[in-house]
Parts: sequence; C-alpha cells; structure tokens
Amino acid sequence: MPPLRRRPVDLVVTALIVVAVVVAAVGIWYFSSARRTTLTPPTASPAAQPYPAQVPARLVHRWTAPSTATRSPQVTDSVVLTGDGGVVQARDPRTGQAIWRYERKIPVCAVLSAWSPTTPTALAAYANSRGCGEVTAIDAHRGTRRGTRSSDADKTVTLTSDGGYVLSIGPTRLETWGSNLVRGIEYGRIDARVKPDLGRHDGHGCRLKSGMTAGDRVAIIEHCDGDPGYRLTVIGAVLDKDEKIPSYGSTVITSGTAFAPPVVVGMSDSAIGVYDGGANTPEPTAAAIRTFDSDGAETGRHPVPGGAELPAGSESVAGEGLVSVWTGAATAVLDAISMVPRFTVAGTSGPGVALGESMLIPDPEGYLVVDAATGRRTGQIPVSRENPEVRDPIIPAAIGDGIVEQRGTLVSVYGP
Repeated sequence: MPPLRRRPVDLVVTALIVVAVVVAAVGIWYFSSARRTTLTPPTASPAAQPYPAQVPARLVHRWTAPSTATRSPQVTDSVVLTGDGGVVQARDPRTGQAIWRYERKIPVCAVLSAWSPTTPTALAAYANSRGCGEVTAIDAHRGTRRGTRSSDADKTVTLTSDGGYVLSIGPTRLETWGSNLVRGIEYGRIDARVKPDLGRHDGHGCRLKSGMTAGDRVAIIEHCDGDPGYRLTVIGAVLDKDEKIPSYGSTVITSGTAFAPPVVVGMSDSAIGVYDGGANTPEPTAAAIRTFDSDGAETGRHPVPGGAELPAGSESVAGEGLVSVWTGAATAVLDAISMVPRFTVAGTSGPGVALGESMLIPDPEGYLVVDAATGRRTGQIPVSRENPEVRDPIIPAAIGDGIVEQRGTLVSVYGP
C-alpha cells in the first residue's frame, strides 16, 4: 500500500485549526482578569505577632494608610489587610510596608480577612459590569491566589464571616460562599430563577438592610413589598437536599418604616442580637438590643443608651466571648452566645476590643481600660491620634501588641 501523502488542502485545514486555537487562547487571555492583574508576592513570610501578657501602658502611632474597601480592621495574626482603588495589600503591622500587593484596573468594593487562623485568606470583591461580584481569594500570608469566582451582585456589598460561611450582602441580593468559593445560596434579586420557590418567602421584592451569618444560618433585616414594617428573616446558609433555601422564620418586627431600620449587630448558633432605635413604633420607645433565637422568635428587649439609629460607620466587634457595638451614646457589650448586654460604657468613641481579662474601648483621649466581665474602669491609655479632625466611629482590632483602628476610610496602627 503506497504511503499516504498530505494534500495541500490538508495543510490549509491544519493551519486554520492552529490559527483558531491561537486566536481562542489569546481571546481568553485578553478578556480574562489575569491580563489586568498584578500580584507582587512577599520576599519573606510574615511572622506571627505575639500577644502581650498585659495591657500596654502606652500606644504610639506607627502608621496610617487609606482603606476605602474595609469597614473595620481586617487582620490575621501576622498582617493587616487594606484595600483602596484597585489595590489590596497585606501590610506589616509594625511598619505598614506592603508584604504583598494585588492590583487590578477595576475598583475593589470590599476586602475581608477570612478563615484565620487555619487558612488565613484575603477575600477581595471587585466591581465589574454586573456589580461587586468578581472575587479573588489570596493566601493572606503567602500572597498566592487561592481561587476566584464571578457572579451577579449589587454595586455595593459588605463581606462578613463568623469563620465558616462568608456572607456577601448588598441592597437587593446576598450570597454565601464556603472556603472553596462555591456558592451556598443566593437570595433576593435573582435575574434568572432556575427553580422559583412559589409560596415561600425568598427575598423577591425586598430591600436588604443588614445581615450576618453564624453556623449554617443567615439573619437578615429587610423591608419587603407590602410589609408594614421591617422584617427579620432567618434562612439557611446552604441549600437543602431539595436544592431549596431552608427557611427558619420570617417576622415583621417593627410597626413602621419611617425611621432607620433595626440592625443585626451580633449572631451566634443560638441567638441573634438586633439594635433597634425604637422610633418605628406608634409610641417611640427607648433604644434597645432585641434578642431573638436562631429561628427568629423574639426572646427579650434590653434597653441601652442610644438614638433612633446607629451612627454611620458603626460596626460591631466580636472576640473573646463578647460582642461590642457603639450606639453613639455608649459602648454596649453583649454576651457572644446569648446576645444579652452585660454592661455599657458611656463617653466612648467606638466598640471595644477584648484583650484577655480586659477590654480596650476607644474614647476621645485614647482608650479606656475596663474589666471585660463587669465593665469596671481600671485604667486609661492616652493616644495622640493621627487626623484627630476625623469624627467617624473608631473601630479597633488587636494584632500582637498593637491596636489597629479604622476611622472612616483610614486604617491606623498604634503600639507600645
């Protein structure tokens, strides 16, 4: 049998296939996020910061950096994360120098430190034409990519986590993700519902006001079409075996919507804490921390000093078995399991951060030191703050012997 010979047409077809493959590869690269991404890895691994045996006697300014993409300090045991413009950085807590840097040509909407200390991860949500749904996960210490995801999202989102599922929530929709970035649920505005859940509350026609996740559940304050007041809804963080969102409870908890909505300020596996300024009632009542069980049934109302709404920029801080929130009139400290207030401290400028048996609470002069169990004042640490003209709430976090503060769009670190 004579050997097969290539005809000219075979060579032309082969060339066309090669060209098509090259064009497709170039097209994928051109339109991918990688083409517009710069990731500068660290030259050395950051060291874990040892925590002091006692409260520091003084705090001196170390550095300040802009961070428009965070609402509270995002830290691991080794780095401070900041996000501004299109840049996310892991910074040395002592010097502020970038340990690694991730940059894209699109704005970063939100940055979260997640899954520490087991797998410390920086989550960065970037904005594209579909909203703030282009997410990159980066090893917070090594500066290497761990994964990406992209989905529909609102133009503004907040990222939160209790160490398990991450919640991304905007004004009209929310999602949860696991550590593999696989979506657990989507709720609210869904443009293409695969399985409409007829007859069940699914967030359609609702405006989402605040939310948190704990364990396998999500608590949401929302206002839905036709409701006379704001609603507390508790749903599952992951689909059930029938690929539906588990619904544990949904109840209207105010009798009006003329004033600011209540805010979810804390959540555990067994309880939900909600700040309610008391204005959305026929007869205005005192501000309170309202507590609910994990199904959304109310279990108590605990008056605290405060106004009709939380101050803009107020964020709760959780740690060491406590949750604290600044109401504008005082810092309320709650039990992290029951969400029942333990004590309040007046004359403060933000929530507190627990350090062993003490809690440091920011005030205009520095930090009040109080007993973490009783709220009894035991000391004062003077601080000469950078940019003292900034009047935003001071949201603190601890890293090693330093205190990280977020005030507005600035992150500052102070240490002995």
